[in-house]
Amino acid sequence: MSRQVHYLCAVIMLIAAALYFLTCSHGYAATVQEITAQVSQEQYQTYQQAVQSMGLGLYGGSAYNQGYRNRDGWNGGGSLGNQEASLYLSDKFSQMGLDVTVQGSYGNVVAELPGKSTPEKIYIVGAHYDTFGSDERPGGDDNASGTAGILEAARVLSRFSFASTIRFIGFNAEEDGLLGSSDYVSNVVTPGNENIAGMICLDMILRPLWDNDPTQPADADLLTADNDQCLTWSNIFLNTANFYVPSLDMDGRSPYTQSWNASDHASFISAGLPAFGILENTANEIWGGSNAYYHGSQDASDGRAGGMYDYLFASDIVRASVATIAQESQIVPEPATILLLSLGCFVLRKSSR
Repeated sequence: MSRQVHYLCAVIMLIAAALYFLTCSHGYAATVQEITAQVSQEQYQTYQQAVQSMGLGLYGGSAYNQGYRNRDGWNGGGSLGNQEASLYLSDKFSQMGLDVTVQGSYGNVVAELPGKSTPEKIYIVGAHYDTFGSDERPGGDDNASGTAGILEAARVLSRFSFASTIRFIGFNAEEDGLLGSSDYVSNVVTPGNENIAGMICLDMILRPLWDNDPTQPADADLLTADNDQCLTWSNIFLNTANFYVPSLDMDGRSPYTQSWNASDHASFISAGLPAFGILENTANEIWGGSNAYYHGSQDASDGRAGGMYDYLFASDIVRASVATIAQESQIVPEPATILLLSLGCFVLRKSSR
């Protein structure tokens, strides 16, 4: 090795050592804003359109081709489309490096990002992946939209470390009476005496405009129970969304406490846990006709409902959810590495021979 190369290596290693001790003692922690910015509308849309197509075997192959799009979860283990969706969720979560299990009698797909210092404190982002009815029901909004949301939230958050544990759950059989989430709470959360610090449920987040009143604004509604812990958790989300995702318009009535039990967050609230649901409109408004294609065969991006799908709006809801979970679960600094600098020195030594 020449004297010049030897000197250069020494300088590189000195800089590496300084960086190592500096960053290991303080570490680099991504900010909530940096994490939130990684939510991709394009990736969200890809997930949503994949989920709404379950039942055609486009993901799982011919064994899952039932000839029509449908994810009915209550039929002796679920339709073929329901099973294909479960496979898709399990595979995608696993590819993100998460710990994945299929839980309970109804096949809830649970992916976990373990916490680094307070793993017993748990945050949950959930959505149901089943559809209503046994014929052509793509469920593009109800609830491929929410299912895509938990996938995109998991894709982003799984790249970072947090003090608390984060779970992403695809609940099944919601359309049959919240069966999957009720089973999860009854057989996992309650007997395990788990510390659920907050649960977010994403259900129908893609079509905020009204069919029966086009003058209504495109805003999101937060539904929860009228108790201190649910209202506190809801207001954390509202404040975080307002700060990090100002483009997301939330209904000024939120948190909305009437008909709050319309989706899987109700299973957690009923067990005394802080939870809320985010929807494109309140349950009463949806039932009253704001979404004319709700539970119908045209609820798909290529159906009549798709003309009013708002992917930016849905992506903003995901951004607000990611920001809330990242902030509350506490970002853990990532230690720096001297690997690249060491490799650089190694290359220099080899080149001098």
